[in-house]
Amino acid sequence: MSPEFIRAKAKQSFIALKNPYSSVYRVFPEAIDKIKKEPFSYIGVKNRPEIPVDFLKDLEETGHYALHTLDVSSIGGRAIDTNLVNPISGRPMTGSSSGTAINVLLGINEVGIGTDGGGSVLAPAMALNLFSFISPSLCQYHTGQFEKLSTDGHTFTPSIGFITRSLKELTQIIRKTLPFKKDKISNCSIITFVEDEKTHTLPVRQIQNKSVDIYDSREALISFVKATNNKGNIILTKEGPIDFEGLGDSVLGHMGKKAKDYQRKGNKGLIRVANMANAAALTVPTSDFATAYVLIGKDTPEVIENMLTIAQHLAEDPDSLLSNYFSNFDNYFTDGYGL
Repeated sequence: MSPEFIRAKAKQSFIALKNPYSSVYRVFPEAIDKIKKEPFSYIGVKNRPEIPVDFLKDLEETGHYALHTLDVSSIGGRAIDTNLVNPISGRPMTGSSSGTAINVLLGINEVGIGTDGGGSVLAPAMALNLFSFISPSLCQYHTGQFEKLSTDGHTFTPSIGFITRSLKELTQIIRKTLPFKKDKISNCSIITFVEDEKTHTLPVRQIQNKSVDIYDSREALISFVKATNNKGNIILTKEGPIDFEGLGDSVLGHMGKKAKDYQRKGNKGLIRVANMANAAALTVPTSDFATAYVLIGKDTPEVIENMLTIAQHLAEDPDSLLSNYFSNFDNYFTDGYGL
């Protein structure tokens, strides 16, 4: 391991300890002692009991990961976090895995692990132009103990999910935690709500859907996702900008027509129901702020592998300005006046 690599890891802890966006609950700077080989990634975990400790231990035993931070999340799993701000837009941060997403954006962690009931991993990642993935089968033996009721009255069991800055990092941790037997796309069709230059190059059959409103009620959309996935098809949408023109929050949205309209302008579509429909989902950021392609499919290794392959065709080069600004150590530890 090079001295430069170790210094970079130490700087990640320094930023976490400074906690510039109040997104860190606890820091484990001793994670640096666990670095024995490269590649090596720091993990931030949403500070919730739905994520089992043995899951983190299994990742650490691979020799490529260490728990680095416990992350702040929105109160009561709310879809926006009124205590944190989106570092890019300055608006309320999207919840509920809010701190976990922020800590990945800042470069404190390479991987964030959160929980998703109705978009609580997918939406915060999208709000910061990050990659994300959820799978109900991850640690289902443990998450099944935590049945919950959403703020708009839907019963669900949370999924565990990942947030990363790159598709490569996301793919690596998915392959570490889920079984795979192949690495090329198999027969499937995409039910798509998108038609642009990127989707025209996808190596799969596409079926345009113009009859479903992806911003409709959760009841209708859950049924649609379940029916589509049961046929082995993958759904593709493009959603966003998340919580920029409005706030996609049911606590606010139930308070009259104007509030409901403002909630809809939060531009959260099928990401609200992927977990509730017991589906796997993957988001791929675009170059537009808080906007991403969303892939939703049956929660099986074969379909997830297809989603990863499709994601490779959709992914763009990372935004260098975001990386250079938010992960720049010097921005957090500048020389003071006269020093």
